[in-house]
Amino acid sequence: MDTNTPSLERKFSITPEERSSWDENGYFVRYDVFTEKENDILRHVADDIAVGKRLFPKTNINQNALVQDGKVKASGIRAMHKIHHVSCYIPEFLARVRDARLTDPIVDLLGPNILGLNNLYIWKSPKIGLGFPWHQDKWYFNHQYKTEMTVGTWTAIDAADVENGCLYVIPGSHKYGILKHEDLEGSQQAEFKIARDAKDEDGVAVEAPPGAVVWFNNQLLHKSTDNHSSRFRRCNVAHYISADAERIPKPAGKNIRPVMWVRGDTYSEKMEPVYQDVLPVKGEPK
Repeated sequence: MDTNTPSLERKFSITPEERSSWDENGYFVRYDVFTEKENDILRHVADDIAVGKRLFPKTNINQNALVQDGKVKASGIRAMHKIHHVSCYIPEFLARVRDARLTDPIVDLLGPNILGLNNLYIWKSPKIGLGFPWHQDKWYFNHQYKTEMTVGTWTAIDAADVENGCLYVIPGSHKYGILKHEDLEGSQQAEFKIARDAKDEDGVAVEAPPGAVVWFNNQLLHKSTDNHSSRFRRCNVAHYISADAERIPKPAGKNIRPVMWVRGDTYSEKMEPVYQDVLPVKGEPK
């Protein structure tokens, strides 16, 4: 992919209808973005990581907390919760994060110079897959960057519906500002925080067939629910940030999320001293 493609040559730019939904609701959805064959590439790689057939940092692999805590028995991919920062280590996931079908709309929203902030692959196993409470992703990213907006993409690997734990959003909530996030009492997954001021009655289910993608403002309140079905609900999530975002100095003793060059000029004189921890890959500027 040519990461310096002029804007006039971009094939997957935002439509006027999508821009209207983005501005008013904080998200938009496209269908049939990726084929079953393309999604199977990620599915097979992730499953190989889960069962130890492909090397991957163990600290970036999380089991389902019910399995981890001994409350249910499961093995293999059925015991999995997620892997994160996948594109930093796995070429197939890096190619997906940089795919023009995802990033062309990001250019319309953030500008031509883009970094990948995080990449998650999530398994939601049949019957035991756990949801995630109301939250805003930017609450997590605020500790690393000063920026008005980051953009998330959520790609359905399997069909996502109400029964197996699809996304819910509160349309227009990206205009609220960042709400307070607190620990969730009794939570199974250690990373869970909840925006307690969010109201379930304001939520709208975003059901998505395989290959569909949701683009969302990272200030949008969203959640997912538990998987009550006999089917998997897998997804691939990629977050993007403008390369012009101001880095917040790393707090002593804390790890920060690695960022990945996606497209555009992220190695200008202005950016080099700020993004010394950008992870280069073969073929990109250093």
